[in-house]
Amino acid sequence: MLSVIIVIAIIVLSVILAAIGAYVIIHSSDEKDEPKRVIDVSGQYAVVVRPARESLTAVKPSEASLRSWLDTQNLPPEKKEELIAQWNATMEATIRTIDEGDKNGTATYRIELGPKGKQYVKFVSDENFITREQIRNHAEILPPYVLGCDCRLLPKQPWENPSKSGWKAVVPAHGNHYDVPDWRQLA
Repeated sequence: MLSVIIVIAIIVLSVILAAIGAYVIIHSSDEKDEPKRVIDVSGQYAVVVRPARESLTAVKPSEASLRSWLDTQNLPPEKKEELIAQWNATMEATIRTIDEGDKNGTATYRIELGPKGKQYVKFVSDENFITREQIRNHAEILPPYVLGCDCRLLPKQPWENPSKSGWKAVVPAHGNHYDVPDWRQLA
């Protein structure tokens, strides 16, 4: 009789442990499905990065604002559409570059100044670099800057060195503000 009670107790205990194991496995798989947040390391602390799209759209004019301003410029409709398409393409390329950099751990970027952009973008030199932290705090320093601007954001690779003078950090001109050109210009 005692051996029957021990066998029943072992069976009940085995069923309870199997149920607990199944519960843990089912609930741990839900946690693995959640997307991991991209982090940016700043010093010894890790900070959750604001998505590039969110940062840029917060500081750059909307397409409606672009259209509204272009309507005051006496341009043919084709030229207006071309400028808006170029603006949107540059925005998307900038966002894509930052998103890829966040995945790859890129911490520094450079702005390649195009022939048109050099006329308007004076706050950076040809040997510039910006950090991911600057991008997080000041997304206005990212291209596009003016309508028709041909500047673009590229990852800065450690082996790149445009001249013997080295890379120059993009620094604010007035305290915490950068001399970013007003977008209401045509390059």
